Order: sequence, then C-alpha cells, then structure tokens
Amino acid sequence: MTPCRCKYLNNISGDVARDYVREHLEFTRTDGMGRKVYRCDEANVEWAEERQSAGYGTDVVVLRRVTR
Repeated sequence: MTPCRCKYLNNISGDVARDYVREHLEFTRTDGMGRKVYRCDEANVEWAEERQSAGYGTDVVVLRRVTR
C-alpha cells in the first residue's frame, strides 16, 4: 500500500502520479473542465488529474492538489 503524502505534496506527475491514483486515491467525479477528481479520505484532500503533452505525442498524468 502506498503511504499517504497528500498533506505534503501539491503536484505529482508521470508514473508516480499513475501509481498514486491506482494505489491510494478514490475517483469521486469529473469536474466542469472534464478533469477526473480523486479524493484521499485519510488527509481529506482532493486531486484533479490533468493530461499534458510531453513531446512526441505522449500524455503525462499530472495530479494537482485541489483542497488544502
């Protein structure tokens, strides 16, 4: 199980973000901009998932902290 880092981080990207979503966060909804929003019940923090192009057409998952 992935330890909770939600109290300390503001952004997570790449494979680390994918793993964090899969192992630690729970999907809650899709927001008005089409982003998936996840929640950490342990820290009471929400994360929005964004996709960014990293050149050569590959998508990189970026999680941005929504609540503090």
